[in-house]
Amino acid sequence: METFIQTYVSFIICTLLYFTSSYNTICYGRKVDYSSWFIRSSLKNNIKASSFDVTSYGAKGDGETDDTPAFSKTWEAACGAADLGVMLIPSGYTFLLNPPVLFNGSSCLSNIVVQVDGKIVAPNYSKWSKNDFDQWILFTGLGKGITIQGNGVIDGDGASWWSGTADRPNALRISGSSRVIVSGITVQNAPRMHIYIDTSQDVSVFNITVSSPGDSPNTDGIHLSNVQHAGIHDNNVACGDDCISIQSGTSDVKVRNLNCGPGHGFSIGGLGSPDAKEAHVSDINVADSTFTKTLYGVRIKTWQDGFGTAKNVTFSGITMNAVSYPIVIDQVYCNGASSCPPPKTKDAVAISEVTYEGITGSYTQTSVDLECSEFQPCRRLTFSDINLTPSGSAASGVNSPKLEPYCVHAYGSVLTATTPSLTNCVLPETASRVGTLPPAMAPK
Repeated sequence: METFIQTYVSFIICTLLYFTSSYNTICYGRKVDYSSWFIRSSLKNNIKASSFDVTSYGAKGDGETDDTPAFSKTWEAACGAADLGVMLIPSGYTFLLNPPVLFNGSSCLSNIVVQVDGKIVAPNYSKWSKNDFDQWILFTGLGKGITIQGNGVIDGDGASWWSGTADRPNALRISGSSRVIVSGITVQNAPRMHIYIDTSQDVSVFNITVSSPGDSPNTDGIHLSNVQHAGIHDNNVACGDDCISIQSGTSDVKVRNLNCGPGHGFSIGGLGSPDAKEAHVSDINVADSTFTKTLYGVRIKTWQDGFGTAKNVTFSGITMNAVSYPIVIDQVYCNGASSCPPPKTKDAVAISEVTYEGITGSYTQTSVDLECSEFQPCRRLTFSDINLTPSGSAASGVNSPKLEPYCVHAYGSVLTATTPSLTNCVLPETASRVGTLPPAMAPK
């Protein structure tokens, strides 16, 4: 019991400190999965909790029978528990869930834990109704808390989708919830995005694995949209698009120990899209992470003619291993088109207060690519301890890396010597206020 109390106190302290500067000093580096530990210890030490096993509610777990009705019954039972409700998905089974799979928490009496130790699989594309293409598994309305954890696997059978329709469902979506924890599980082969979290607060995603081929289209690993106060740490993500993507309305996000690749790296945006226009993202911190053979490293992308802000962003302690474009700002983004049409207005999402420090490693195309808007230049960019060199495997030949960085309309400070040199690429803020000077620019 003494050990239980000590670890429980540590769990509470680290949970409270996660969104403060003290977290790294006191808690960072701990390998204890406190949420999983707490649930197990709660049951063991008679702390009030009620466990509901899906096999007790009719789930077969043979990979062929539709277990969705049994999961719904189990959810209703766990949701109705006055104390901690634990929905148990046991190991040794494969559960087929046919869409739509909806877990609504609006009437839950307490926070819910979904313990995923078995395997959950989606049906083949041919078995889906077009009315269900938005998402496969949806958790929504969980204001009292939701934890999805375990050692199990959620498999979206994405291979049956990737070569066909562009309209594909996200695998696991969590919406309109608070105190969200996702830990331990593997989410693989999503038709589209693997983990999609939106309109939620106080989110923690850690010790998870995302896995899909590098050529699987639009399969973002972890996607946050309109999320406030999130900690994303100690995750391994391999996918066909952004390992982590941040969309409008998101603020106060800390990312640590991300192992990304293959994929398209870490991305903010595209912000200010034609269907949304206004976008705001702030207070994003990505640190102590590794990108291996990804298309991009850390990227901010905004559409032309949009408006809003992306500010107070820090990238630090990042290792790039043979990344095509390690550092990118693209304010003329147009969703992958080879050439974007000219802007219709002078509007642009304003990018400012972006810090790059301690970014090292190798690249295969362009080390630093800052293509900022002539109407809304990038301002207050800061660079220090940047050391990016051409990858040995791609240092010669037709597609050899460009030795020079590329900057246009990019203003800020270069605080230390950098490789490549950014002194003549990023111009000081004072230059942006002198009308006779050209925009900050270097050859592409």
